Amino acid sequence: MLVKFSTLAGGVWIEQRDEINYSNSTRCFRFDAQGRAEWAPYGELASVGTRARWYGFYAHASNFEFA
Repeated sequence: MLVKFSTLAGGVWIEQRDEINYSNSTRCFRFDAQGRAEWAPYGELASVGTRARWYGFYAHASNFEFA
């Protein structure tokens, strides 16, 4: 999966799909010190005053392509 870095929410990696703009359901990832990923929807991270819920994701940094 191709992801691109963004400073949104203190720094996340946003999934790159075949779309010009990100949708509310576009997944944003962050990684822990062991390289494990968790994700939150772009719409929650981009909304001012909204606290995003992060979801566990059974993936490791090695499963991603970083841009």
